[in-house]
Amino acid sequence: MQAAELPSVELAVRCEKELRALIDAYVAFEKSDPDPWGNKRVPPPLAAFGERHGVPWPHDKPSRFLIKGLFHEEAQLLQVGRMVFFWAGGFDLGGETLRAILRRLGAVSAVGEGWCHLTIRHADPTARVEELAELLREEDFEDQFEIAEGPVSPGDAYFSVTALGPEGSASLVFDDSGVQDWAFTALLPQLADDDPALLPPKP
Repeated sequence: MQAAELPSVELAVRCEKELRALIDAYVAFEKSDPDPWGNKRVPPPLAAFGERHGVPWPHDKPSRFLIKGLFHEEAQLLQVGRMVFFWAGGFDLGGETLRAILRRLGAVSAVGEGWCHLTIRHADPTARVEELAELLREEDFEDQFEIAEGPVSPGDAYFSVTALGPEGSASLVFDDSGVQDWAFTALLPQLADDDPALLPPKP
């Protein structure tokens, strides 16, 4: 997963549109090129996207769009308030190259796979976390997360959502299994009114 925090909703909408255009271009490339996964070159949509934003797209494994299945079936894009999320089956699409472009698009923070830890503000963190947990239970994700008192340190979990309040905090914690990826991404739209932000990755 790639996750970017923008300073405003307007910039997040613009970033989402740029990534949507990249997805459309990559889907067209995948359908029309005789060898889209040959890895003998930087795929033209990636090269053009990098050039458009002043970041040369390298021909290396971390910058590839590696997925299981077809891109048009797997690529997911979601804008939630000031946040933009881009993923495909848990893969870190585009690596640091794409994160550099996200920063060019105005992201104050951009993180990749395993470092997506969100914070939200709430007067009653425990109640908000329980409310979010109940939503996950209703979607049959009851065994795919844990509730923890206090904040989560990046590196101690794969994904997390921490509600911060005036007198404490509580967290929903997800590991790196595929089903827990689904649980975390299913939760993201529920945060639209919470103004989620990213914890910075460890140096």
